[in-house]
Amino acid sequence: METKELVRRESNILNVMAVDLSQNLPDLSKANELPVDLSGNYWTPETVGETKRLFFVEIKPQKVLSANGTGELIDLDCAVFLEQNEDGAIATLTNGSRRLVGVLETYVEAGQIKQGTPLQITYNGKKRNKSNAFSSDNWSIKPLIIQI
Repeated sequence: METKELVRRESNILNVMAVDLSQNLPDLSKANELPVDLSGNYWTPETVGETKRLFFVEIKPQKVLSANGTGELIDLDCAVFLEQNEDGAIATLTNGSRRLVGVLETYVEAGQIKQGTPLQITYNGKKRNKSNAFSSDNWSIKPLIIQI
């Protein structure tokens, strides 16, 4: 893969095109679809040790139901990733775990993780908080080295 192509992909990780809607529109019946599902899935690990290999996209607020059971929608900062399955299709995956998002934010702010960074994320179970009676998800986040 050429350096120019890597730079282009880094600036638009999905490499999705757009058209000027004020001009004549192209015929979509002849368009090819990308193997990317933008609808997204929220990742809630079910077992300790569950691991995913993902590309980091960004951290952004998403509307979610409040945990207090009132049905209220709140903004929750979520980490957004791309996951490639065995047949090459790509899906968007999000997670709003405060610990996961907090660690990623720290490395993003330091410039050590950016859009497109490959990561291996493992769910390590719940860890009791020292400051209150609750427990939080505990994670292992390891950067991956890929051969390009």
